[in-house]
Amino acid sequence: MAIHHSLDYYLSIGYLPILDRYRLKDINYEFSCFIGIDVCFSLHKVLEMKAQSLEVTWNKINDYVTNAFSIITDEYCEDLEIEETDKLRDVDREIIHEIELQLKTPPTACYPIYFITVGDGIEERLVYVGKTSSKKHRFSGGHSAALKLHAPKYEGLSKHIYFGTVVFLDDKKNYMPLEFIQPFEDAKNLLSNLEAGLIYDLKPELNSTYIKNIHACFDMLVNIENHSSRSNFFKCKQVVIQK
Repeated sequence: MAIHHSLDYYLSIGYLPILDRYRLKDINYEFSCFIGIDVCFSLHKVLEMKAQSLEVTWNKINDYVTNAFSIITDEYCEDLEIEETDKLRDVDREIIHEIELQLKTPPTACYPIYFITVGDGIEERLVYVGKTSSKKHRFSGGHSAALKLHAPKYEGLSKHIYFGTVVFLDDKKNYMPLEFIQPFEDAKNLLSNLEAGLIYDLKPELNSTYIKNIHACFDMLVNIENHSSRSNFFKCKQVVIQK
């Protein structure tokens, strides 16, 4: 699993995010949104991937950070004076050790977007884009795209699913992971915007919504980078989303 500037990554290098400073108004869409793909499964093994939910991850991160700052102020009596533009607060290693002792392992990054492909090598192609916003596994009850892949024209083709994290940048090019964005409704809308824009631009053959009309509400320059060892699919792909 990736640590793409997630909460556990920041704690590992001695920082806590100041979540109130991760808002829509802070995002610089010209610097682009980054989708980091580093998890890939053969489609028939997708249930090995833990169910992903942006809402669940968002709530876990907010609870963890709130409790972590309480430990800093209540037990260590440290003030929280921070520069007005800072998004991170540096934390002493001793305090981080105490935070992790009391709160256990911090929440990992969320993988809220996925891509289904068929084929191998230069013949590999995208057939579906989706978001993993459900609290239960999207594939546990039979996914519509997975069922469509039983059609004769897909027989004999390998089928894979790639999962990606989503990160934005602010004016100073500070990282703004999707699961940090406040409030949750804005994070949720950003994910929907991203899904709709990707589907409209990429036109995956098994998607039925967002294909004919653009439903995006925000302009986005999206860089997709595949860091998985599976293939060169979307190794470096750029998509321009315009509302």
